[in-house]
Amino acid sequence: MIFRASLLLGALFGISTCLKVGIIHMHGLDESYDVPDHLHFKQYIEEATNIPVHLVDAFNKLSSLTPLAKQVPEILEKVKVIAAQYDKVIAVGYSQGGVIWRGMIESWDDHNVDTFISIASPQHGIAGPPPLLKKMVPYIDNFSRTPTFYLFVYSPLGQNLAPLNYYLDPYHYERYLEHAEFFPRLNNEKGTDEEKARQKTNFLRLRKLVLVGGPDEDALRPRESAQFGYYNERGNRDNVVIPMEETRFYQEDLFGLRSLDERGGVVVCTVEGPRHVEFRDDQTVMDRCVVSAVRDLVGK
Repeated sequence: MIFRASLLLGALFGISTCLKVGIIHMHGLDESYDVPDHLHFKQYIEEATNIPVHLVDAFNKLSSLTPLAKQVPEILEKVKVIAAQYDKVIAVGYSQGGVIWRGMIESWDDHNVDTFISIASPQHGIAGPPPLLKKMVPYIDNFSRTPTFYLFVYSPLGQNLAPLNYYLDPYHYERYLEHAEFFPRLNNEKGTDEEKARQKTNFLRLRKLVLVGGPDEDALRPRESAQFGYYNERGNRDNVVIPMEETRFYQEDLFGLRSLDERGGVVVCTVEGPRHVEFRDDQTVMDRCVVSAVRDLVGK
């Protein structure tokens, strides 16, 4: 079922047109597109908005560990086929799926993604074990601070694992820049001037970016990464997190985040209560962060 929203072009033309809108959802790490939570998300959003929701069937379960530099272009080919059915697309990415979606948006020239909803996604990266794992393995935090750990993270073997592709250790930033490929390029921290300009142009084709996170997040470290906050330049040893507006990504407008925010395109949607795995189908998240963004586009 395709929803058609009538939009008035204005007195200059005196006519109306029909806008075909679709939602495309990308799952997270170690998930399948058809897990119950995502099927519930699809059903809820479709019933609430009459907009079709497509769940991307790609890199499910263990294959989600595949390096993101391989995942992004392959998933993009599938997404382009779906997106071609619509005038405007609303991109929804959960957890690692949000990083994948940003990779697709930045590498997709002339895309028709109007709104990007990033749900509990480590958009500024991760550093150190998540709170949930620290409870299960008490000494994992100490191990994560040893040379053995970060040397592995920024080795060819470590970078062959998707979740380590967005591991940004500010305490070892130079090693990150030298040995990580996917994330520094995604953030325009390295690359040719032409590549950087292209990615920034594509990112700024977005009209709206919705960043969904919350204080009870237990899988991202720091949890503020979901909304582009991150550790300060001294790293996670001090546990000092700075907000999006104070990060280098924003201050230097590396890929267009500040520009998008300054034109009113960034929405920070914070929801208390849900843990990481609960963001996928939490009703408050769906109503306040997703349905409201859909209605903002279609004017319903």
